[in-house]
Amino acid sequence: MQFSYAEILEIFSEKHKIIPDKKNAFRGRLQHFQRLGFPAGANTGKGNMVAYSWRDLFLIGLALDCLEIGSTPDRSVNEITKFEDVFMSTVASVALGDQNEESSEFKCFLIVELSNLMSLKAEDDWSQTVKLLSHQDMMQILSSEGLDAHQSPYALIDLRQFLAATLNAIFANVSGSKKNIIRDLKLWATEKLDSDAAHAA
Repeated sequence: MQFSYAEILEIFSEKHKIIPDKKNAFRGRLQHFQRLGFPAGANTGKGNMVAYSWRDLFLIGLALDCLEIGSTPDRSVNEITKFEDVFMSTVASVALGDQNEESSEFKCFLIVELSNLMSLKAEDDWSQTVKLLSHQDMMQILSSEGLDAHQSPYALIDLRQFLAATLNAIFANVSGSKKNIIRDLKLWATEKLDSDAAHAA
């Protein structure tokens, strides 16, 4: 399944509840990502039609979520590029209804460092890795004892909610039955995880 630029615009306008009068400004945010060459491989040049894959759609969706919580486009793209594989593998697991998804050990909370002041800090203090947290990890962070391994300025994104909200926006703005859209998503997710397994072997 592929998505047109117009569909991408409508999907994320719906997801982020963009009012009609502000849609041109929102389009400008998407065009900024294009100028940054993001997502890599999705930009075919001016005047050419771009067909976006599930991968592209999810990357754009995450970048917009990062903007929603206060990051800049450049910072968001730089961070997402570092952990694309981790992010995609987890979204694929969520899409397939991973058998461990109900377990307190299922890692579905993405914790990312989006500080705009990062470049002003000592390089040793830079966070170069992204982490996925489980419910159990979250309970430790929120407990009365606390867990200082993940201090502000981090952001947490629940990838189950991310996927559900994105799918609802797709259902509302893309032609085709929900059944077929879900089937195609699961096919993409299966291929993604099979590819991960092949590379790990």
